[in-house]
Amino acid sequence: MSQELEILKTLAGFVISLISITIPTYAIAISLLGPEYTKMIERIGNEKQKLEKELQEKASGPFRLEELEVKIEEFHEKENKLKGRFNPLSLYPTVVFPNIFFGFALLVILTGLYFDAQAFLLWLILFLMFAIMGLVVLASALNMIQKAARESG
Repeated sequence: MSQELEILKTLAGFVISLISITIPTYAIAISLLGPEYTKMIERIGNEKQKLEKELQEKASGPFRLEELEVKIEEFHEKENKLKGRFNPLSLYPTVVFPNIFFGFALLVILTGLYFDAQAFLLWLILFLMFAIMGLVVLASALNMIQKAARESG
């Protein structure tokens, strides 16, 4: 019984350390990709100004509507692609979602410590389920950050 309690206490410490990893991960992502994100916003603004200027020029003379619609569609595709590259900079995939799962894992362990250590296997399975889901979400965010850093650099 006391060995099971020690295992639950160790797992609680482990999940607390996982929670503490997420905020530095977000800080690293911002420091690595922040300047590139600023450049991307500038590029989108320049493309938009260029497209608006072209639209004004063509509006004063004869033009083909289909040609203009294609250019507008291309602009929106470029914009979405550029913004999609920097989705990992968002707070949610790097901090909020993993911490929700890690928080549930910690809650399961604390419930097991406080109420019923007899159901050790149940608490362990629930803990592993939430902890693994949190690790998968965090690893996915790190993978997206790495991919965005490669594409920008």
